[in-house]
Amino acid sequence: MDTSEYRKLVNNMGKKEFTFLKMQEYGFWPSHLPTPYERQQNETEQDFEDRKKLLDEFQKLSEKIANVYQEKEEIEKKLSHLKKEYENTWDYEKIRAVVSQEIMKESIARRAERKAERERQKQLKSEAWKKRKAENILFIGKGYSNLLAKKETNVQKLKENGMPVIETDRELAKFLQIEYNSLRYLVYHRDVITFDNYYRFDIPKKSGGTRHIAAPKTQLKTAQRQILDQILQKVKISNLSHGFVKSKSVLTNAKVHNTSPDLLINIDLENFFPTITFERVRGLYQSFGYSGYIASLLAMLCTYCERMPLEIKGETKYIKTSERILPQGSPASPMITNIICRNMDKRINGFCKKLGITYTRYADDMSFSYIGDIHNFAIGSFLNSINKMIESEGFHMKKEKTHILRKNNRQYITGIVINNEEIGVPKKWVKILKASIYNAQKLKASGNSVSSKTVHEISGKIAWLKSVNPKRYQKIINQGTEFLKSLDIDK
Repeated sequence: MDTSEYRKLVNNMGKKEFTFLKMQEYGFWPSHLPTPYERQQNETEQDFEDRKKLLDEFQKLSEKIANVYQEKEEIEKKLSHLKKEYENTWDYEKIRAVVSQEIMKESIARRAERKAERERQKQLKSEAWKKRKAENILFIGKGYSNLLAKKETNVQKLKENGMPVIETDRELAKFLQIEYNSLRYLVYHRDVITFDNYYRFDIPKKSGGTRHIAAPKTQLKTAQRQILDQILQKVKISNLSHGFVKSKSVLTNAKVHNTSPDLLINIDLENFFPTITFERVRGLYQSFGYSGYIASLLAMLCTYCERMPLEIKGETKYIKTSERILPQGSPASPMITNIICRNMDKRINGFCKKLGITYTRYADDMSFSYIGDIHNFAIGSFLNSINKMIESEGFHMKKEKTHILRKNNRQYITGIVINNEEIGVPKKWVKILKASIYNAQKLKASGNSVSSKTVHEISGKIAWLKSVNPKRYQKIINQGTEFLKSLDIDK
């Protein structure tokens, strides 16, 4: 049966009758039962009429609903058609181009806004940096500024050591009695400079060669002197050190040792001052209780780098040739060496005491004296042990300057001869002084003037003999003194 036949049957029979017919045909409604539109068994006439009315109302309502759905379907078809017609009116390429332009404009505007914000933030940071830089020392040179951020100060430790509490760069400038801008200049490291804060010169060594001296100029020297007097002098150093210490000298250094020991060993430390670097000096000030910040500034004031003069376009430049080290010529340097050597002196002395050896140190000169049977004294093993301790403390032994002196040798400590009944100076040194006095007297007697250099030489050597052993050298002291007096009378 096709659709048209179904429609005819529905129209002829009615929708509800056709429905029940098909339900019975397909087994959904038993054929022996009456349809819902027929009177049921045991149903009164009135009940049947009431139920028929309800069924009719239901049927009408169903038909209305069906009509509404049909109208809805037709409306949706019309909307779909209108939508297609509407969409056909759009120029999508044009719209896409316009939208793309708008998106691009917005993107460019956002980028410009972000760029402007970055520039603003950059400017703010730059201004903040300039302000901080003007108010604080934030950089002192490449390789030396890594602890400037450490501002923690151990105030209690500083007070216990009797040292001034310094927590800021401005407090440091005030402590040093210099202008703040001067401090900024003095602590800043430059690889190439046009003005050198040090006078540099070489002096001959008694042992041969030259000793490089770097003496600070007035302003820097004043600052270093203040550091020495108010900070470094507060530190207790080893009583084994006799160099650069008040009331001590090469003479006290020699007198500690017995005269004519069975064995005397003199050791010289290699590159003593240059071995003490900026990092070691900074660490020293930190150990006192100063922050990494203040310790860095103090270390910059107390160290320098060796430089080479070079003329560039008619102007003399001083070029860095070393890292920052301790200058030999600064008033603060000797005390710094003594403080840094405290632990080394303690270790070496403890080792020597066990062997019955007397130990002293004068700057980079170390002396060891022994009284006893030297045949059982293992010199090589002793020197090896001392060298290990020296190396572990960051120094180096100048092995070619190690002198092993027995009783049959002239035994001397820092120029003082000790293997006589009493201390003295080398005989050759005395002979030279006698010859100088004799030649000067002869020159004066001939009516010629004695040079000021000769006068100063004789005067200095006489003063030295008085300090070493005035009783032993009384004769030549008197001779030189009388001659100097005669020169004064002539004047």
